[in-house]
Amino acid sequence: MDRFARGRAQDTFAEHALTPDENLADNTISTSWARCSSFGLNPAGKPVDAVTSNTELSEIIQENQHIRKFVLPELELLYNQIAGTNFMVAYADTRGVVLDALLDEEFKKSDAGKAVIPGSIWTENYRGTNALGLALHSGASQIVAGQDHFFRKLGNLSCFAAPIYGQDDQIVGVIDATSDAASRQQHTLALVKLASKNVENRLFIDQFSTSSIIAFHARHEYLSTTSAALLAVDDHGFIEGANINAKIMLNGLNLSQKQHFRDIFAIPFSAIINRLNSDEIIRIQDTMGSAVFMLMKESTTKRIVHMPVKPNLLQTLKTTAADTASDCKTDANDDRILPKYIDADPVLKRHLALAQKALEHQLPVFIEGARGTGKKTTAVELHQQLLGGKPFVEIDGKLLTECNHESVLFGPAGKLTYFDHQPPSQARGKLAQATGGTLFLSAIDALPKAVQDTLSQVLEAYHEPNSSKDQQAIGGFVFSSRYAMSDLQQQPNMEPVFLENLLGAQISLPSLSQRTDFRKLTVELLRQIAPNQRISKAALDALETRDWPGNIGQLKKVLRILVASAEGPIIRNANLQIDHTLSGSDVTPCETCTQSPMRKESCLLIKKTWLETGGNISLVSRRLGISRTTVYKHVTSMS
Repeated sequence: MDRFARGRAQDTFAEHALTPDENLADNTISTSWARCSSFGLNPAGKPVDAVTSNTELSEIIQENQHIRKFVLPELELLYNQIAGTNFMVAYADTRGVVLDALLDEEFKKSDAGKAVIPGSIWTENYRGTNALGLALHSGASQIVAGQDHFFRKLGNLSCFAAPIYGQDDQIVGVIDATSDAASRQQHTLALVKLASKNVENRLFIDQFSTSSIIAFHARHEYLSTTSAALLAVDDHGFIEGANINAKIMLNGLNLSQKQHFRDIFAIPFSAIINRLNSDEIIRIQDTMGSAVFMLMKESTTKRIVHMPVKPNLLQTLKTTAADTASDCKTDANDDRILPKYIDADPVLKRHLALAQKALEHQLPVFIEGARGTGKKTTAVELHQQLLGGKPFVEIDGKLLTECNHESVLFGPAGKLTYFDHQPPSQARGKLAQATGGTLFLSAIDALPKAVQDTLSQVLEAYHEPNSSKDQQAIGGFVFSSRYAMSDLQQQPNMEPVFLENLLGAQISLPSLSQRTDFRKLTVELLRQIAPNQRISKAALDALETRDWPGNIGQLKKVLRILVASAEGPIIRNANLQIDHTLSGSDVTPCETCTQSPMRKESCLLIKKTWLETGGNISLVSRRLGISRTTVYKHVTSMS
């Protein structure tokens, strides 16, 4: 970070023959020009056309394969958001090598478009002052507009770049946008920075995929934005990681070393996890007295639902718990355990059958259910039964706005091209991507009215008897919400015409406590988590009697802890003592401690701390300042 701090410092502009425009007040540009002159570059000349070999480019792409899977969707979205004429978006690695670029047809024909190709290097020593190279040097987002470019031949362009930072606070890449537009520069830079931040957050969530990802902010309305702080917390309450926003908001609290949640916040992790898993927003104070709002990120739920079922496994989909052990199979070319969709609950089974018939008759399906009940999993199951092998395209309704929804749905060509059934453009919208397959739109209760109106037009065109059912047709529409249809119809933000277009089949997903196939579902989830682990009947009985406000997501978390605490291949009822923090069961004092209020309070504190630390007696001893013998005496009955 020191190099980047120096790059942003107000350096004195070095003496050289050619200087940028006198009106340029930005010292960052001036110092960049000085560096370019020191490299021997001439503003009246041409940039050095530095390009890697095909072999080198292949190696660099391979090195960046992991991050590119998060960058490419953001690049496509950014391309659609900027959508105009003569523009491009690109991603470059830490050496300034362009790996991916999306260019409109006009920009492709320009000199700049012919220069921005995969393998081209855009550091300052080759290309002079440019946003991509300057962002790499300074470590900050940059605008280089018009005559700010070192080379005069680039003076008709405006460039915008934002670095992508990894968890170790080092740059892992740069997102760049270039256009010939002189207006809306700050707006374009904001879009580029947003794309960069989205990649950073997705990298963070991926890095800590086995932890709970918790978002917090001083203002609750910002929890769903990229300005929210993120923490990765393991099942025992230890903080595994923090993004840059979290480090800034918790400035003064030591996050450089692994800390327990209770060391940072005034309330133990065990006291809030059930509420977070129930999709509640809580207000909590850190140990320095600052209050923040906190919620569980949606991505955590997405990680813990079932994976898509492969078509060749549909015949094994309805097996019972007794068959589970013998029917566990993996793909011959894949070591992953392939999950099964459990629908032994008779109500759920009937709803699924009706929904499948509705899709066969080109009617939409609406899925309602609380968070963690498996709405996306159910949508995937319906898709696999009817359209297995075809595209399954998901859209999060919370991400659609009045400004971006047309570009997301229809692509840069726009709505008119879609309804005229013209061939899709290079950057296709979500509707075109779902051709022949299933479009799944979640959280419809969050859709603005303008988005609902647009979707109504799409659905009405789809249902029109005389409409063309050619190769552009979508195979099926599935929608979901945490609210029932009757509740949505009473909400003032919902358009009646839109809800009318959703009429087809409805699936009401029961809560986990209401499901009659709890035992089969638990056995299947355990198989996915630990294929060689089994659970005893007594342990299953104990789990079935508990409350599950977090539904399937909470159950899977508890099963992970039980697997980690089990001493053998079978999870027994005794192992359940360790999971009180997630199951919501009350901790009771030892029988000998109940007679004295002071001893009772001390006993409960020891037991709760023991649970929070995952049964680490030494850590409890250090944290509470008591001997390990004392700790052991109080927790013997629990272990």
